[in-house]
Amino acid sequence: MVKRNRLFSICIMVLAVGIWCVFPPAGAQAKDVYKLTFADQHPMEAPMNKVVNTAWIKWLDQASGGKVKVTLYPSETAAKAPDLYDAARDGLVDMSCQLIAMAPGRYPLLEVLQLPLIFNFPGSRPAALTAMALFEKYPEIQAEVGEGKAVKIIGFHANGPSHVHTVKKQIKKLEDLKGLILQGTGASSVAAIKALGATPETLMPGESYDAMAKGVVDADLIEWEGQFIWKINELTNYSTQVGLNLLIFIHCMNLDTYNSLPPEIQKLFIGDNAKLISTLHGYNFDKDDSMFKKMLDKQYKAKGNPGVYVLPDEERARWIAAVKPVWDQWVKKASKKVGEAKAKAILEDAQKFSKQFSGLPDDACPTCKDTLKKWGAPGY
Repeated sequence: MVKRNRLFSICIMVLAVGIWCVFPPAGAQAKDVYKLTFADQHPMEAPMNKVVNTAWIKWLDQASGGKVKVTLYPSETAAKAPDLYDAARDGLVDMSCQLIAMAPGRYPLLEVLQLPLIFNFPGSRPAALTAMALFEKYPEIQAEVGEGKAVKIIGFHANGPSHVHTVKKQIKKLEDLKGLILQGTGASSVAAIKALGATPETLMPGESYDAMAKGVVDADLIEWEGQFIWKINELTNYSTQVGLNLLIFIHCMNLDTYNSLPPEIQKLFIGDNAKLISTLHGYNFDKDDSMFKKMLDKQYKAKGNPGVYVLPDEERARWIAAVKPVWDQWVKKASKKVGEAKAKAILEDAQKFSKQFSGLPDDACPTCKDTLKKWGAPGY
């Protein structure tokens, strides 16, 4: 009987150990592998996922000594684009990338970064680092994105600023926009088009090709890369570098996930490392965007048309003056949340940081290329 009881006890112990190994209790993973998930709306072949996120995942593995393993869920496979922040907050995934334009009014202070003509070209890296700088400086922005209460913010990124691409007419000054119908995506873009004296037609990028081919719109507003992704370059004959507006993405982590990680793992996602991934996202996009600009310039010249036209500083200042009412409207809206003085300070800082972080990719970040190469990013 005693032997039978001992045997039974041993079996129970073995079973308990087996269950513990399969389902370890919270906080019992100090020496284990942390399997995390990251969800976004970009397709796998997009530069963000094909190059930077892939490299970041490899770096996390290496920097953690093999303890962090990240599975990427692209193309809205884990959650739809408007719901990606909530997916991380609610624990459906561990991390996600949220386009703030998909949740209008939810991040009213960060929407300052989507105002027209805040960023020039190249603008992806400056925008990501400006977002990070504003986030670090203003507790109100931290509260707005749920820092430390709903999620943990682990970085930002942006696409490139949009430019004016036309079929029949080259745009060289503000008056050239009069009477034209321009494709716009999002409230900020539509407001900017109206302020500049043109007529907006709200379309998603994927709808622009047919609209332009049928003459529904005279021009589209998109970054250089987007011209080729959506094949709009097949239709346009002229492009004017404006840097009208761009899109901002928040990278966040489920708060319980973050709190469950030991300090040496947590530090891989925050502070200087959050700035680093924001920098590398921006560097990679700006480098690609610069390449596509050169390709478009060459294509136009091969047709016998003028190459890409860059607005002179004096003319761009006129465009900025024209969209100033859009800026004023943002200040009025933000003042209801933080007061007029703070709203104006955020807008002024957005402009200041934009200039501080500006520059061509390799000039602005001479170490980025080597870092991506070290991380094993494809193409580096």
